[in-house]
Amino acid sequence: MSIELKERLKSSSQENLRQAAVLEFSEEVFESDNYCSLEVLTPEQQKLYIVNRNDRTLTILGISKDMAVTKETLFAQRILSLKEWFVDYSMSDNTPPKKLEVELMGGRTLLIEPGLSISQEKNYKKPEFSNQVNEDFEHLIAALKNTIIL
Repeated sequence: MSIELKERLKSSSQENLRQAAVLEFSEEVFESDNYCSLEVLTPEQQKLYIVNRNDRTLTILGISKDMAVTKETLFAQRILSLKEWFVDYSMSDNTPPKKLEVELMGGRTLLIEPGLSISQEKNYKKPEFSNQVNEDFEHLIAALKNTIIL
């Protein structure tokens, strides 16, 4: 996980999401190469998606407006497929994916859309923030692919 994520989550609006991650995983979640993560901020809920390469899991930590914390851990065996969605893809610019669709056993689909953070937090409109979020998203996708035999 990037140190930049740790810094982004220090803002007062996302501090609770950072605290939930530290309580669940300790500070190691921000410093270890075993973890890849990405935050997605929506009007209803802040979510932190964390892939643990060693345990082959995807954990979703969420905090709602009323400060309710949810945690869901998905094991790689429950994931059937990953579909990356590109918008206005450019071969020359190597456009990053805009969202990831994860299909789980039982027909459930999980959408991860980091672009939603831009509408929620003005800092995410800054190029350095959006570039880092795109990079974190690509690392998250790569980590998921490494834990799953498709």
